[in-house]
Amino acid sequence: MTLPAAVTPPTKADRELLAFANSAEFAARDLYAAAAALPAFNDEEKALLVGFHDHHRAAGQALAGTVGAIATNVRSDDVFNAFRGRIQGSDKISVFDALRELENTLANTHLSLVGALEGTEGAALVASILNTQARQSAALAILAGRSLDDALINAAESLAPGVGS
Repeated sequence: MTLPAAVTPPTKADRELLAFANSAEFAARDLYAAAAALPAFNDEEKALLVGFHDHHRAAGQALAGTVGAIATNVRSDDVFNAFRGRIQGSDKISVFDALRELENTLANTHLSLVGALEGTEGAALVASILNTQARQSAALAILAGRSLDDALINAAESLAPGVGS
């Protein structure tokens, strides 16, 4: 394996892709805030949901720092609206499943971005974010009572920049 000689900054095209990821992360942040506000969850579950909210907020902020001025720092309403209807009510398993699908969608989206990014700085950041999302997905699957084998499967479709942004 050959390592790059130096960290390379994002190109203009990279910054646009990273800005897309920034808006998707803020949508996830807001979805976790909605889930944590549900009365169905006990204090421990709410603490976990708030922690996952904080991870997405931090990811969005980190992406904004790399993107610079073109980062909107606002959620993607398309991403938010695609999941919002499933994050309600008193069926905790359904909410955990919806959040797991969100995590898997974002993990696959970020994996596709890593392959598309030219600069190593942005690619390394996105790779670190998708690692957290994959772990969160597995934790949500276990909380929903899924088997370990099921928890490790990710069949979600990735989002495309410009669609869902």
